[in-house]
Amino acid sequence: MTPGLAATFLLGLAAACTSPETGAGAQEKPAPASPTVLEAKDLERVVDSVMAIGMAAEHIPGAAFVLVRDGRIVLSKGYGFADRESSRRVVPDSTVWPFASSTKVLTAAAVVQLADRGKLDLDADVNRYLRKLKIPATFPEPVTAAQLLTHTAGFDELRGRLVESAAEIRPLGEFLRGKLVRIRPPGTTTSYSSFGMALAGHLVEELSGLTYHEYMRRNIFAPLGMRSARIMARPGDERGLATGYEFSEGAVRRVPYEWYHSTPSSSFAATATDMAKFIAAQLEGGAYGGGRILSERATRGMQAQHVTMHPLIPGWAYGWQIRDSNGQRILEHGGDIGGFSSVMTLLPDARTGFVVVGHREGANLRFAVRQAVLDRYFPDRRAIATPKADSSQAARVARFAGTYRANVYCHTCPETLRFTQDFQVTANADGTLSGFDGRWVEVSPLFFRDTTGTRRFGLAADSSGRITALTIGSWQVLEKIR
Repeated sequence: MTPGLAATFLLGLAAACTSPETGAGAQEKPAPASPTVLEAKDLERVVDSVMAIGMAAEHIPGAAFVLVRDGRIVLSKGYGFADRESSRRVVPDSTVWPFASSTKVLTAAAVVQLADRGKLDLDADVNRYLRKLKIPATFPEPVTAAQLLTHTAGFDELRGRLVESAAEIRPLGEFLRGKLVRIRPPGTTTSYSSFGMALAGHLVEELSGLTYHEYMRRNIFAPLGMRSARIMARPGDERGLATGYEFSEGAVRRVPYEWYHSTPSSSFAATATDMAKFIAAQLEGGAYGGGRILSERATRGMQAQHVTMHPLIPGWAYGWQIRDSNGQRILEHGGDIGGFSSVMTLLPDARTGFVVVGHREGANLRFAVRQAVLDRYFPDRRAIATPKADSSQAARVARFAGTYRANVYCHTCPETLRFTQDFQVTANADGTLSGFDGRWVEVSPLFFRDTTGTRRFGLAADSSGRITALTIGSWQVLEKIR
């Protein structure tokens, strides 16, 4: 996990997923898509305002925004500089950005595409299709492709994916050999896995006979007309990209491009407009601009929720994180890499999606823009119900107290604790829990709201009833360590 992803993870835990609802189960029935007319000029005013404030506050040199609705681009706009030193402006149609972890969604689309074409059974043992390496038989249960795409395969998140230059990148099969360390039975726990998605990319290679980047070019990018799209895997692939920038010691500074062995997890780059074409295809049943990458059935399957750590908390589709912000059914994925951050957001029920990308790893700008768009065109009309503490529940909730740890880290690496952060949850005499800067009331089995009614989390238990994890949604999961 990159430092920017770690920062985003911890920020999300602190916020504990703001999501007012009328009742404990309301998130299962999200509000219908807003009928608000979405006009380009009004949208531009909204985005311009947030970009101006956010870019100045976070010292971000450049950014881009593209929104599609009903199969067409409504607004495509660049802000600031792609390269400050040469005064090269951001142009959505020509400025190429690295989208980092959002690559995982495109990899998931490739795997679903192979299943759609009858080349793969998503629920079959992945080892059936692998020749160059095998997943070790650490547990009796086999790992499936569906589990790779929902981050439930149970692999450890090892370090060592980052390399100094493109020339050092090793073939996926070679890189992954010996690195598929299984630390839990598959299908039991969500744990965001770059190694699992890298294996999904290698699965694409094994089934197609092509390199991962060549398969993506032929089967995802070319059909959708994504001419700028590339997988950053070879020397020279960085040519034409926006320059990476970070803010440190009071100044904006250039940073070199980051290269990864795990290209299917981290290495997609394109213009914001080309990323919007992929978003449009997801919204339009797998097709865009005369090209098709998935059948409508496969597209629906890719976007359905397949896994969650608690039935009242949004979980995972194939590659997509599920959210219910403002009462809407949302598919999303963000990306962070040295010098850059991004997020793509889809509202399938409204046939609307958008991408925000800009400089600075871990930047909040993308989330501020996302929320402004949601608030303007998909306002949250849910009532806030404030839960009441019940002292008679004090003994019950006491067993939920303990130490929880964000589970996206290397469990088998030396000096592991340098890369983790623990959170304390304590029980109170009034039947509440304390943690994450709030007090929490159990409003449904293993489902808690804070006393303002605006935040929530869920707990997961094993077959014996032992609490194993705390979740606020999709990849944001804490394991209970004591």
